[in-house]
Amino acid sequence: MSRYLANLRIERDLKPGQLASILQAKNISKIGSLIRQFELNGEITSYWMEKLISELNPDKKALEKCIALDKTNYLKELENQKLKWEEWASKSIEPYLTIRYMPAVYGTRDIPKAFTSLREDAEWWAAKEIKRFRSNGYLNWTRKEQTFFKKDGTISSRHRATFESPPASAWMQVSGSSIKFLLQEDFTPTTKSQTITEERP
Repeated sequence: MSRYLANLRIERDLKPGQLASILQAKNISKIGSLIRQFELNGEITSYWMEKLISELNPDKKALEKCIALDKTNYLKELENQKLKWEEWASKSIEPYLTIRYMPAVYGTRDIPKAFTSLREDAEWWAAKEIKRFRSNGYLNWTRKEQTFFKKDGTISSRHRATFESPPASAWMQVSGSSIKFLLQEDFTPTTKSQTITEERP
């Protein structure tokens, strides 16, 4: 639909900014850019979508066909993303503990090998660490299975992630920087985390 509306704009020999002016936008440059971005990626608010349709006056049948095609493509892309997520989530990891030391300050701790055979053993070790730091946190047993703890080390919940309900993740980021990181056990920054370095669908 975005390409169809873009063609209608071009047929009228209008630039995005000129169309924004016709739509009586207060910030011509901003809305002109918004229109162009919509034409490229299909994303726009319902408010400006309604204004574009009202002004460009697309053919009703052509518009309905575009909407149907967009819906079909969206469902295909959604299914593709689900398959990619399942592939990602099924890969094994070394269990680790994520701790919220204080607001906006997170770190990870590797689970000792002696406690990685059974989830119950890993939870026992994680509970002791959580209680020691008096912080909230969660055990990442697999990419799908997480155990959440209260500050006293008791388990608050167990979560099995799905594509629709993804696993919890945490990171820190310095203002003005694009680098995301967590703290290692010695409190030095690291970007080597399952939730940071690995591509997430």
